[in-house]
Amino acid sequence: MGRELKPEKELWKTAVTLQATNFIMKTVNTNQTGKKKELLAGLLPLLIFFTGSFIFFALLADYIGFFQEKQSLFVFSGDYLFNTIRQPGSPLVYLGRILTTFCYYPVAGGFLISLIICLLILMISKIITLLTGRSSILLPLIAGTVFLILQGNYQYLVYNNLGILLQVILFYVSVKYLKGFLPVILFPFWYLLTGGFAWIFALIYSVYLIRKSLKQEWPKIVILFAFTLLFIWCLKEFFLFYPFLSLAVFPLSPEDTGSQKVLFAVAAGFVILLPVLAEIRIRLPLILRRFEPRKMIVLSVAAVLLAGITAVLRYNRVYDEYFKAEKLFSLGKYRELISYTDRHPSTNRLTIYLNNIALCETGNLNERLFHYTQSPDGLSLFLKWEMYGEVLRRGAYFYYTTGMINEAERWAFENMVMKGIAPEDLRILIKSEIINGNYAVASKYVSMLRRTLAYRKEAKEYALMLADTTLIDRHSELGTKRKEKIGHDFFSITDNPYINIEMAFAADTFNRKLYDYRMAWQMLTENYEGIASGLESLERVGYNKIPVHIQEAALVSRMSGLSLSGLGGLTIDPQTEARFTQFLQTFSSYGNNLKTAQPALKKKFGNTFWYYAFYH
Repeated sequence: MGRELKPEKELWKTAVTLQATNFIMKTVNTNQTGKKKELLAGLLPLLIFFTGSFIFFALLADYIGFFQEKQSLFVFSGDYLFNTIRQPGSPLVYLGRILTTFCYYPVAGGFLISLIICLLILMISKIITLLTGRSSILLPLIAGTVFLILQGNYQYLVYNNLGILLQVILFYVSVKYLKGFLPVILFPFWYLLTGGFAWIFALIYSVYLIRKSLKQEWPKIVILFAFTLLFIWCLKEFFLFYPFLSLAVFPLSPEDTGSQKVLFAVAAGFVILLPVLAEIRIRLPLILRRFEPRKMIVLSVAAVLLAGITAVLRYNRVYDEYFKAEKLFSLGKYRELISYTDRHPSTNRLTIYLNNIALCETGNLNERLFHYTQSPDGLSLFLKWEMYGEVLRRGAYFYYTTGMINEAERWAFENMVMKGIAPEDLRILIKSEIINGNYAVASKYVSMLRRTLAYRKEAKEYALMLADTTLIDRHSELGTKRKEKIGHDFFSITDNPYINIEMAFAADTFNRKLYDYRMAWQMLTENYEGIASGLESLERVGYNKIPVHIQEAALVSRMSGLSLSGLGGLTIDPQTEARFTQFLQTFSSYGNNLKTAQPALKKKFGNTFWYYAFYH
């Protein structure tokens, strides 16, 4: 009887085992499905945020990457590495420049900038999970929005967000993997790599230790700060000889954060207090938490709103238009620049300055000068010497255009000494040395340009000309500039560029571009005697027809009682004479009242010298 029941017992045991196994498998599968949904709920908003950020930096605000790429030239060479890494924190700057050089291509730049921001969001989320055991994406998205806002300032250099990202990564690694005093021991070496940003890690790690157990962990905090400060003092006294504060905070600086001191402090403070803020729970309504798809939809919408609203608020049309104009200028697309300025009128002094150079390069300076807003002090024609980047970095262009090659070279070299190697400075130096025939020096600069990402093709063209110098005179730009170069040296007056024009024109009275600028200055300053006396040079510089604005100014000079005998064989167009008569009649019809007549005169004659003379 017992033997007959044994198989039934075995069957019963087997059935129970199968049921238990099925239950366990279902539980595992349910857990895995839950984890996958949870992972998707975290990644989908992040991917949406990344997409919004990428569209902003790659398409809408690509001027941010353009500006940063032009700030410094990354050269793939040992010399550049040695010259860059000279103090704690400079490896971080070096790494930032590697990334920034890809910003020459807007898509690559937008991808890298957005990747750094989204990695910050991801690491903050992982830290919250590590510290609390629960997932979180909404709070990290809010933090990421702050970093997006910061990066939306074109002067906020890429290495800032990169520096903060590295501190967050080290904190995560320290909490999860590094035990005992290992983070404290490694910190001085981390300071050498990331400089002043390392203090963010020191503070966040200290906050973590305090929350963990101040009674047990205080020696780590004391040793971390005391040993690092002693380490910096030793560097100052025996090795680097920089000021202590400079060593402690470099490369943190208000200028490189776009002067966003408060917002940057908020972002850094959030990271530092992360062990405390991780405890904050942003609880969604129960109906959303119970249904995972709804939760994902809400978080995705939040990501869209955070990225979208930030992009709209941070986009700056004025900056976008200026840097698009500068990009066209940098590429030598002068006619396209003029067309762009026509479509996007600007009152920005630097935009007008570049556009005036483009007008001069295309022979239209005195044909279309007053189609654009001009500055009566002449600063829309040229820039006065100022010892900071925005002016000093661009001042060489005017001198290069007008044939004052040595002065252009001096401006570019001075800016390079002050700010480091920048692409446009190096290009000016190469061109200047080739024009001047200093081929050995030019070759050194060209070899540097060849070891870059975006300018290798241009460097190869220069190298070919240096290998066969007969090609220089046949080059469309350098051959022309060599002919226009002022051969007579003189002491330039940096704070009064017009004096340089006079001295240069006295040395070369056949230089048409110098003449154009000279006459443009006379008109901007309404110097009618200078305008009348300048007419005699028209034929000498190659004009067989008087430029429109010079005709307009000549008629006003004649009305002022000055002689136009300097015109020689040239004559004023009858159509210009008729328009001037119409201008005076329109003004007279409004009772010679400047204020009353302005709307009508602006509509019909707003792009003439006459309107400028009346209302500026």
